[in-house]
Parts: sequence; C-alpha cells; structure tokens
Amino acid sequence: METNAKVIALAILTATLASPFVYAQQPTGPGDPVLGVAMNAPDSEFPGRPQPGGPGPRHGKHGGRPDGPGKPHGPQDAYHQGLTSLTTVSGTVGQWTGNDDAILDGFMLNAGSGATTVKFPPHLGQQVQKAIKSGSNVSVTGYSDTNPKGETFFRMNSLTAGKITVLDTPPTPPATMPAPPEQTTVTGKIADYRLDREARVNGLILDDKTIVTIPAHVASQLANLAKKGSTITVQGYPKSLRDGQVQLEKVNVLRASVLTINGQQYLVR
Repeated sequence: METNAKVIALAILTATLASPFVYAQQPTGPGDPVLGVAMNAPDSEFPGRPQPGGPGPRHGKHGGRPDGPGKPHGPQDAYHQGLTSLTTVSGTVGQWTGNDDAILDGFMLNAGSGATTVKFPPHLGQQVQKAIKSGSNVSVTGYSDTNPKGETFFRMNSLTAGKITVLDTPPTPPATMPAPPEQTTVTGKIADYRLDREARVNGLILDDKTIVTIPAHVASQLANLAKKGSTITVQGYPKSLRDGQVQLEKVNVLRASVLTINGQQYLVR
C-alpha cells in the first residue's frame, strides 16, 4: 500500500512539472493567440511600441492597409465620405477673390438670391480666367461648404460659360522638376501683420509690400520683438507661381528662414 502511494505521488509530481512545458509547446493556429508571451524586441524601450517594419497601429476601423477602407486620414478626406449632392447656381460674375498670397482661387457670383463666393483650386486660375470675366453669365455646379470661421461658400465642381466648360481636375505634374529657389535677403520696416482665415498672424507685411510668411507659433513669439515700425532683415526663399496659377496683384512672398531684429538673429523653424 505504501509503495502504491509513493508511485501515485511521484506520478502527480511528474505531471505537475511537465504541464507548463506541454502548454508552452502547444501548436497554435494562425488566429490563435499565445497568452502571457511578450513579443517585444530585445532593444525595445517601451512594451508594445511598434518596431520599424513590424506591426503597428492600423489605419481605419478594422485595420488593414493604409490606403484601404477605414477612417479618413486627414481633413481633405472628409470631402470623400459617401455621396455629396451637387447643385447648380447661375448668375453673373462679380469681382475675383484670392488666397493669402493674392493667388486667384474664386470669384463672387451675383445670383437672384444674392451674392455667393465661389471657390476653386488655385491651379485652375488660368482656365477660369480665360472662360469668364466680370459681368459674364455663368453656371456653376458644386456644393455648399463652410470654412473654420463659419463662413459659407460654394465649392466648384464644374463651370460653364457659353460653350466653355471648366472641370475641377487635379493639377498636371510638371514635365521637369523646377529648380529650387535661391535664398534672398530683404530689409524693411514692418508696416502691418497678415492674418489667416482664423484671424491668427501668419505673416509680416513690409513697407515695400513684401509679404514675409512665418508659422503661427513663431508669430506669437515675435509679439514683443517685431512691432509695427520696427526694422527687420529677412533671409528666406521666394514663393513662385505654379502651373495654372494667377496672381491678382504683384507681391513678393518670402518664406522666412532667418530673421534679424535689433541686431539679433533668429532661426525660424
């Protein structure tokens, strides 16, 4: 009896010691998770941090490829969700409108219900300007949209004036890459500040009409340094027109890289 008890105890002990080994060696299928196993690489600093080339956060609701179906990746993708109803408005063309760099990107449409701001991509400026002029009768197909300030405008999908139709098509890639702009330096007095659509300072206007573009976070740092009337020297890169664009007025737009104020240089980044 004592011998049988020893044999049974030895068998129980052997089974207990062997069970973890058997569990660790269990084969798993493609979809079966292995519980309690950390898969961080040896040089991973933080558990769960995605490694280059390895698995990481997926785009979309159910994962999958970055270009696959799922949640939109940015503000522009909001315009591509589902279906958007198109409507057509007709009227006469009023004045041209431009963006912050005075590049043509819209016009006022005088319709029976009042004036409407029509917007289109800047690369269509030359086509639209050839198709219509102030006082022309035009029909515009598109949809109503609202900017961050709550202002409503009409986004053009197509425009018809007489026998001419302009479609909202993407820009044509240039046959050859343009040469990079050369750095230039200008000195002048700050005449005014340029504001973006959300009323934030995003540029300086010098007394010679040069527009110096700066990021909004840099503008806030310059509040006490670059006051109106102050002399400033700017090193930067001029902005040139792209294919199809039209500048409503001749202005020199400079993207700042280094500012010199009261003898002190500041790197813009």
